Order: sequence, then C-alpha cells, then structure tokens
Amino acid sequence: MATNITLDRSDTAHAAIARLVAEAAAAVPPVWPLESAIAVNPLAGFEDLPFARAVEQGAALFGARPTLAADQWRALLAREMVDEAALRDAAIAALGGLDQAFALVGVDVSRFDLLMARLRGLGSRVPDAALSDAVARRFAAFARPAERPHIIAPTERIGIEMLGYARAFIAKWCGAFFDQSVAALPMPHRAMGLYPAVLRLVAKDPDFIRFGGSESQAIIDSALADPLAAIEQSLIALGLEGDNRLALLRTLIARLPGWAGHIRWRTEQADPDVARGAPAGMADYLALWLLVERACALREWPEEGRAPVADPVPGIIAGLAAHFALTPDQVTGLPLPGARQIHDIAAMDDAALGLIWLEAAEQGYRARLVPAIERAAATLPTGDTRPAAQLVFCIDVRSEPFRRAVEAEGDYETYGYAGFFGLPIAARPPCGHRRKLLPVLLQPAYDLNLAPAGAAGEAAHGAERRAGATRELISSLKSGAATSFSTAEAMGPFAALIAVARTLAPGLARRLGRKDAGALAPVLATDPMGTGLPLEARIGAARGFFAYTGMPRRTARLVLLAGHGGEAVNNPYKAALDCGACGGHAGGVNARAMAAVLNDADVRAALASDGEAIPDDTLFIAGEHNTTTDEVALFDLDALPETHRAEAAAFAAALKRAGAANRAVRAPALGTQGDALFAAAAHWGEVRPEWGLARNAAFIIGPRALTREIDLGGRAFLHSYDWRSDDDESALALIMTAPMVVAQWINCQYLFSTLDNERWGAGDKTVHNVMGGIGVVQGNGGDLRVGLPRQSLFGDDGVPYHVPQRLLTVVHAPVDRVERIIAAHPILQKLFGKGWVNLVVVDPHTGKAVRRRPDGELAEAGTAIPA
Repeated sequence: MATNITLDRSDTAHAAIARLVAEAAAAVPPVWPLESAIAVNPLAGFEDLPFARAVEQGAALFGARPTLAADQWRALLAREMVDEAALRDAAIAALGGLDQAFALVGVDVSRFDLLMARLRGLGSRVPDAALSDAVARRFAAFARPAERPHIIAPTERIGIEMLGYARAFIAKWCGAFFDQSVAALPMPHRAMGLYPAVLRLVAKDPDFIRFGGSESQAIIDSALADPLAAIEQSLIALGLEGDNRLALLRTLIARLPGWAGHIRWRTEQADPDVARGAPAGMADYLALWLLVERACALREWPEEGRAPVADPVPGIIAGLAAHFALTPDQVTGLPLPGARQIHDIAAMDDAALGLIWLEAAEQGYRARLVPAIERAAATLPTGDTRPAAQLVFCIDVRSEPFRRAVEAEGDYETYGYAGFFGLPIAARPPCGHRRKLLPVLLQPAYDLNLAPAGAAGEAAHGAERRAGATRELISSLKSGAATSFSTAEAMGPFAALIAVARTLAPGLARRLGRKDAGALAPVLATDPMGTGLPLEARIGAARGFFAYTGMPRRTARLVLLAGHGGEAVNNPYKAALDCGACGGHAGGVNARAMAAVLNDADVRAALASDGEAIPDDTLFIAGEHNTTTDEVALFDLDALPETHRAEAAAFAAALKRAGAANRAVRAPALGTQGDALFAAAAHWGEVRPEWGLARNAAFIIGPRALTREIDLGGRAFLHSYDWRSDDDESALALIMTAPMVVAQWINCQYLFSTLDNERWGAGDKTVHNVMGGIGVVQGNGGDLRVGLPRQSLFGDDGVPYHVPQRLLTVVHAPVDRVERIIAAHPILQKLFGKGWVNLVVVDPHTGKAVRRRPDGELAEAGTAIPA
C-alpha cells in the first residue's frame, strides 16, 4: 500500500476521476422511490453486451445466480409452463443442430442424451469408486487447475462477516442522510453533502474503528473533503492503477445496488428540490466506501476470502457415467473426441444450462402464439360499422383479459395505448407533491393543477385533507420526545379498532375508508403561473391519439379512456401495481385530461380542418380500471347530456358484469374466489392482492383483430396500430422506441427478480421495513431492496408463478418498414441485436411471420435459435 500520496490537482485529473465515477455508476440503474416505483432492468448497464455475456458478467459483479435453480425449471416443465418439445429443440440448437446433437460419443450415448440428462438432473446417481477412478484417469488431461479469485478490494480479504459489517456501515450512513423527514432527529451537516457530512461525524463512530483498528483515526484525519479528490487519494493509497481502478469502483457500487441506484435517481431523474438541502452524488458514495477500504488495508486478515475454487466437472462426468450405466472399461476406452465432447457438456455451467431452459420457455410460448396471430392476420375484417362503444385501455398486460371480458358483453371495440395517453404532464394537487404522470423516458412539458370536481369532489377532497392533516399531526406527536408515549396511549384504542376491522372485516373497512378516485380533476386552462395545457399542445395530443392507436374517425357515440391503478393497504409496493406509463401513479388523471382534450370544440375544429373530423355525437368519457378488483370508476357522468345517459348506464352495467367475469378468471391463480378480491385489496396482511404483471411475455403491435379470438392469458402488452394509416412510419417508430422499451424494462425486472430473488429481487416482503420513506430494507437496516418481492413472483409452494423469458415483440407491419426503423434507432439495434428482446414480424403483404435473429437475418418464426 502506498504511503506517500501525491495528488494531481489539475482540472484534467479531476475530470478523469469524474469520468471514472460516471463509468462505474452505469453498473446500476436508477432506483425510484416507493411513491413512484418504476420497473427497471437491473442489468441496464450491461445492455451493450450480448444477453448471455451480460448475464454472466452481471451475475459475477453482483454475486447473483444467473438462472433459476434447476429444480425450479423442472417444476415449470412438470406444470407445462415450459414445453417438453421446445426443451428438446433448444437443446438440439445449443449443440449445433441435429447432426451434431445425435453424434455418439464413443458409446451408445449421444451428445443430446448427455445434455438432456443434465437438464433433467439425471446425473445425480452416486458412482462407485471404480467408476470414479476411471473417470479421473480418462479425463485427467482435461482437468482445470483450481482458480483463486482475483482480489482488488481489501474488504474482499476480511471474510463474509466483516464484509457484512462494512455494508451495514455504509448503509447506515446512507439511511441517515437520505431520510425524508421520517427520523425524529435529522442527521447533522446534510447540507454539506453525503461524504463531507459523514466525514465530519465518522470519527465518533466506533463501527469505523472496527475496520482499521487504532490507526483508523489517521485515515479520517488525512482524508480530503472533496469527494473526487478523496477518491483519487484513496485509489493512490491502495496502489491501484488502470483497469483495476474501474473494477474496484464497480465492485463497491454493486455492494449496495439499492443505495447506489437511489443516488442515480436523485442526481439524474428527481426534481431539483428533492436534493435541496442534502446533495449527494455517486462520488460521495464511492469516497465513503474507499475510506472503509483504506481502513481495512491497515490490518492483516485471514485467508478466508482467497480459497481456491475446485473443479466440479469430474464429479458431474462420474454421475453421468453412472446414470448411463457405463462400466469403468467403457470410460477408459472412450476415444479422445468422444471424451472431449462429454467433458464439454459436463463443463456447461448453470448459466449455460439456464439459457437453454430460457430459450425453451420462449420457443414454446412463441410456437403457441405466433401461428394463431398469423391465422388471424390472414382474415382481418374490413368492415366499417360503428360499434356501440369504444374503450381505450393502457397496454398493461392486466388490461388484456379485462378487454376480452368487456368485448364478450356486446358490440364493444377496445384499443391499447400507453396509459399516459400521450400527455407530457405533471399534476399539482392542492395538497401534496408534484407528480410526474408520464414515462420516465420523458420529462413533463406542462403542469396541470388538480381541483375538486363539483360538490362531491369538494366534500371528498376536504375529508381527505383533514385525514391527511390528522395523520401528519399524529406522526409528529409520535416522534416527539415529550409526546410519543402519551400519543401511543391515547391512540391505542383507535388503532386497535382499525386493526380489528382491517383483519376481520377488510371488505367493510374498504367501503368505509375508500377514497374517491375522481375527487380531483385536471384543469386544462392555462394561467399566468404557467400551468395548463395550451391549445397547440391539445391539438397535437389529439392527433397523436388517433395516429398511435390507429382508431378510425368512425368513433362510437361513447368512447371510454380508461387509466388504471392497483389497490392495496400496508403495501410499500403499491406503486408497482399502478401505471408505469404514468410514472408509477394511477392513470385516472391522464385519462380525464385526454377526454377533455378530445371533447374540446377548438381541438375538434382543428382535426376537422385536417379532414379528420370526429362525429358530432361522439363523447369521450374517462375512467380508471382498478386492476386489483376489476372495478371501473367512471368520471363526470353527471356532465353527460341527456342524449347519452341511457347508453352510459348500459355501458356501466356491462363494465360491472365484465369485472365480475374477469375476477372469476383471475381468482383461482390467487387461490381464492372472485369476490374475495375486494377483501384482499383492503386486508393489511395480504401479501399478494394481485399478481401484477407476472407472466408478462409479449408486446404485440397491431390491430385488436389480430388477437381478439386468442386467449392471451394476461401475458401480453397490446398496443393498437394500423400500418395502413402510418405513411411516414413515425407512429410505429415511436411505439417501438418508447412503450416497447418500457415494456422491456418491466420484462427484465420480472425476469431477473425471478432468477435470483435475493440479489436481483427484493426477497421476502414479510420481513421488509420502510426506510426513510424512500424504499424498503430487510429487517432493521442494510441495502434498499430493489426489484420485486418474492410474493409477486412465486407461489406459496416456492414454484415460480412468473415464467422467466425475454420479451417477445410481435409487429404487424411490412418487414422492410420494421427494418428501416431498426436501422434508424440505435436502441432497437441494441435490444434486438444483442438478444434482449425477441422480434417477430407478421408481414401483411405476405401473411407470413418471420423471426429476426440477433445477427439481423430472418428465419421462420418457429425456428429454434440459440440464446
């Protein structure tokens, strides 16, 4: 370790450290706070790599498992969530095709037999000593030397227990610094920034002394106060140069991906006022970690962290030999090519085997879905009749089964559109924080005030405002040193009554305490304060609505725009049940604003001047689909003219019947009956009020007629699109580069949270506690948990409910059009070309479905392509 530290104080050196920090920070994605939880791909920083390599490197960096445990994959196979024939095809493709797969290895066993035995776990039979000895002799030439891990960070030498203390130390200070006014006594010096504030306080922290002993104080005394300078100081002190510097910083970020991701959100995505008074960047986080690294470097530690890794391959070969009943003589007599082939299959690690399972899950799903879409594409209806009503839902997978239930109720036509309805807005409620109601890929261009809607809205808002004030008062009293105990005593009986109601009569508690989703309505009119939606923006949003949905101007007399949101109590992950396109908030505000836009006389006049008039008797109404209970709240029905009220009443009744039908379909997967979902939404002990977006698998871009006769099982995002009305290809380009990208984030969050729920997911939610109002931790501290909790992905028997597979995008459009769009957008080249998203194009000119390989070549959609 270097003792004489000379720093380069030039601007160039400072900038070089800043670039190094930025490059290291890309290892983790931003992590949004609980109130607006957004799905993110935990390996977003690796998307420039091919999928398989990204998983391998990401798993190594985060200490995660690269695939499901083998017994879980086999459980999915037993439940037919993975297709047997698809597994065989994927194994054959992984071996290079039929000829190579069924080549014998010198005995009456093929490479295919060996690989299927590994996938099925059939090589676990314990071989006898003679067989093991024969394997050891025959395969000695292939033996790999035991590997020692390459160690850069001093904390990698201190053992698992002490490394846990180091993580807890950093997490403790992050929790104190980032607390959002929850703690009764805020951390001092926060205005200085995370690292300088901790540096002022850490000398009094006995936990820091644990790492470096009595010499730890010297580290603190000599530490520079500027985070970037401190990082350079520590890297020099640790003797690190070149690539080792970046490797160490990435390792430190991966140690606490939740807190590191929260810092990325604060610096890159949050409103400026979030960090006001408590600034922090990734340099602060790394400078703090490097203090710990320098302290640990002061001491000698046992060799625990440097144990060699033994080669497991000989044991696997012996198990396979026992399974196929090979004799010691047959093993020792294996020809060299056959022995090498056996060794190569035995050497396939969990990641390699997992990719075969993944491809099998994807191929089996594709083989069921694509031919059905192909058949529907050949017989698309061409009629132009006017339906009884039209409904536009979010593309969310939970909308799909509800749309099917609505369509079964009568002459109803449904569409899919991103749930923010194309409005780049933020909402400002009378009380509370500004909420961004659009995808995180975008920033709000307009702020809309929310105001009580009529007398009922005034009453509901007033009640909620008083309830909120009461909650704040009780919270402050409970935090006060002089009032905490008396408040607890006084509120005890009331809390007991609430507990009894929420536990024994959740349905009643829900009815009594339910908020009015329509109490506050967006105000479109502009004002001198700069809020509101100007006419030009309204016209643009209306044009976009028709362009991006492909909805013809033969609109029905009633058109419902339905936002969506979930319902749960005592659930920190409530925002994950809401609309991702609305920034993790319910979508009713956007639906209401868009309905007002499309009813606006000036907007309609502008559309008419384009030659695209909306019928005079068409009225747009707004609602919000509760995805937990399948109820639809309809807004502003009292404002409908008498000419439309009877239709609206019949429509509302149809929605109610559709909700009951869909609850009956959904309930068995939740282990309950349809109407019990109402109680689940209000029960504060319910860990799974709904399955959310579990089992999401496809993103389908095209007219509803492609899928209307297909039971998609709530597994597909459905975005309406008509290629015939998209002459400049801009609508398809936007759909593929915005909503589809968000769907890929969702898909990857579910995928990786399932593969390793402890490292890439949030673990067991029953032991979660909310930390500082921004996230959850397990137990009483540690890292912010990222990803999804176990209960959102796995059944109570431990078998995954979510089937891990990459997103399959199906586009109904000419192949050459899709190719031009991919060529013009690097993000699509990356997602399709690196294997993060699978693409099938159903060409309306040929009626055929083709799959685009990662290398850009086209193949029949059913062809097995190695992952």
